[in-house]
Formats: sequence, structure tokens, C-alpha cells
Amino acid sequence: MRYKCTVAYEGAAYCGWQRQKNGRSVQGVVEDALAGISNEGIRITGAGRTDAGVNAAGQVFHFDSRMELSAAKWRGAINSRLPEDIRIVSVEAVDDQFHARYGVRRKQYDYRIHTGGYDVFSRNTAYQCPYPIDVERMKDAAEVFIGRHDFAAFCSNSFAETPDQVRTVENIRFLEEGNLLTISYTGAGFLRYMVRMMTGALLECGRGRLSKEEIRSLLEGKSKDTMRWNAPACGLTLVKIDYFRILAADRDTLIRETVPEDNVPEEYRYVFLQKKTQQVLGWIADNGVWTVTEEGMTSAKTLLPVLQQHHPEMHIMIENEH
Repeated sequence: MRYKCTVAYEGAAYCGWQRQKNGRSVQGVVEDALAGISNEGIRITGAGRTDAGVNAAGQVFHFDSRMELSAAKWRGAINSRLPEDIRIVSVEAVDDQFHARYGVRRKQYDYRIHTGGYDVFSRNTAYQCPYPIDVERMKDAAEVFIGRHDFAAFCSNSFAETPDQVRTVENIRFLEEGNLLTISYTGAGFLRYMVRMMTGALLECGRGRLSKEEIRSLLEGKSKDTMRWNAPACGLTLVKIDYFRILAADRDTLIRETVPEDNVPEEYRYVFLQKKTQQVLGWIADNGVWTVTEEGMTSAKTLLPVLQQHHPEMHIMIENEH
């Protein structure tokens, strides 16, 4: 059985989400808790990494187990073995086609900035901003980031590991509550340090040290050497993750519902993708015709039985892309 879990944590005491040889990670602590419940050697798969010091209210992971426990009992058993700064919020039994990483549709990150005097009680969950900022200037400059752009200048990913650094930021919202400013970023996916670097530039704009046009120039320049500002990790929280409907998946490929960013004709309801690269290998139309690229044909034939098993009501016919 596969289980989808939502977990909240304060990141101050951890080297990040991902298990590492040296350092205490959130993933490692959760897997150790599972080891105390089951001797299956359970490994969890997260929706993505968070860096050292970054918090989460809605990180998601999945795991598989042969143990017959209800979702509520899994939640209680795991939480009883976790420290106070990590908490399983929910557990849900899901279809084995669900994948915490490859099924992500969009994420919401919040960056919290405390603009009053130093607040010892929020030091691990909000950046204690020591200078005055003009929030209206920041709101205006944030428009530069909204939409589909190459964010090469606003991330630390190398081109070797991530050749395509184009991402879509759906919206950026500002909420002021007393001395607390929250900037919410929503998008299909974010690169390493991307939210923190966008926030760093907006803070410089709020100080009057960087203009909207200078930020635009940095973004359009796509240089790895010009962006110097990276807001502290403590202010960042992964708030929420939304998921696609996945029709079928195997180790390397999946079929999911389409979204506007896929840029496919309206008659195609589902897109066929290579998991790791997100390369499009084909599309399925309303009439059941599955159009597949030459490169994806072998994978499509492998995945077809899985699709038929999970959706016998669909009458699929595979054809080559012309």
C-alpha cells in the first residue's frame, strides 16, 4: 500500500530535507521513525528538497508498506517517534500511481519578514529585517518575476545539472499584518534558492538600492555572476503542494492531465512525459487516440498495460506522431 503524507517542520536544527551522510536531515529523522514501526527498511520520496534552515507547513512525501495500518494509526505511530519540531499533519492511503515528486502541479512558498524590532520568538520562522523597506516599491518590482521566464540569474543550479532553467511564476502576493510582511510565491516549480534570491532582490528594491528596471535587467541577463542577494533561509516556508491527476506511471514515464503551460491543442486531455526530464513524449485526445513521438514509442507500449489496468473504461489507440 502507498501512503501520501503531509509533514510540517521547523528547519533551524536540520541540514535540510534530504538525507545526507553528514548532518541531521528531516528525511532521515522521518525514516528513522518509520524504522521503529516497521522492519521493511522504508524509504520515503519527497516532493522536493528544502535547504538548511527552511521551514515547511505542507511538505509532502510518500512511502510504500506491507503493514496493514489505518492512515490515522500511521500518523499517530510516526508522530510518537518524532521530535517536537517535526509533525505529520496528515496521512492518506493513495493509488500506487501517485508520486510525491513527479506529480507536483504547483507549489506555494511564503517568505516572512519581520519589520519591527528583533523578535526572538519568530527568529526561526521570519527574517528579522534590520532596516526600513518600502513595500509598495517591492510590490511593483515583483511584477517582473510573474510569468514564464528564464531564471538562470536567480538560482544556484548549474547548467550542467539543470540545462533548462525556464520556470513559470503564477503570482506573487503581499500580506501585511502589523510588523509581519508575508510574500507568497506560487508556481509550477522553483529552482534552488530561486525564491530566496527573488526575495533578496525585492528587499534591495524596498531599501531603494535596486530599481525595478535593474531587477528586470538582471533577470533578462541570465548571468550566474550578477545576482548577489539571497534572503536568509529562516524566512522561507513551503506552504502547500497541489498535484496533477496521474492516469498511469511506471519507473521512467507517466501520463497526467494537461495544463495551459503544456501548450498543447485543446483536444488533448493528457500528456505523456519522461519523469526525470519532463520531456513530452506524446498526448492523449478525448477520442482515445494516443499520439506518441518516435522516441517515446517503446515506453508507450510498456505503459499501455498499466493504463488499461487502472482505466479499463478508456479505449486507447496508439499512433505515431507525423
